[in-house]
Amino acid sequence: MSTNLKPWEVTDSRYVVKDRWMTLRADDCRTASGVVVAPYYVQESADWVHVAAFDKENRLLVTRQYRHGTGKISTELPCGVMEEGEKPEEAVLRELREETGAVVDSLVPLATLDPNPARRSNRVFSFLAQGTRIVHQQNLDESEEIEFEFLPLQQVLTMIDSGEFTQALHIASLFLALRRLNP
Repeated sequence: MSTNLKPWEVTDSRYVVKDRWMTLRADDCRTASGVVVAPYYVQESADWVHVAAFDKENRLLVTRQYRHGTGKISTELPCGVMEEGEKPEEAVLRELREETGAVVDSLVPLATLDPNPARRSNRVFSFLAQGTRIVHQQNLDESEEIEFEFLPLQQVLTMIDSGEFTQALHIASLFLALRRLNP
């Protein structure tokens, strides 16, 4: 697909917040047609990983944890932030093991997605894992409390339909995995 669109020009950039929890950048921009957009806020983050991890019975591994942004317990796929210098495959296996104690027989990269290209600078790497099994204890960060279990796929789809599983990026990763499993 061809386009005549052009990126904005950044005429100035400064950090508003920069700490371990959030980096918020304010850019002064000019569109290709000369309109000034200032400030335009961008959240900078490390990249993320998600994994739709199925066991030998074709059940999906889900996690539950409190998410302060929504103030709710969230049902999700195993996921996490990539550490500096880490490859996506390394990060997803590390996060899976830390959050659940799981290892996998196979890991397939699915896609690299933009969580919110209007406001966020990071990417999310989605994976499909098969032959997932729990072999270790969880190794959680001090602020994490995560429960996990394997659920039948139909139950997870019902949870999505009912609004019990609402993490949009995780739903996208799950549907990419289902597409790969059932082309």
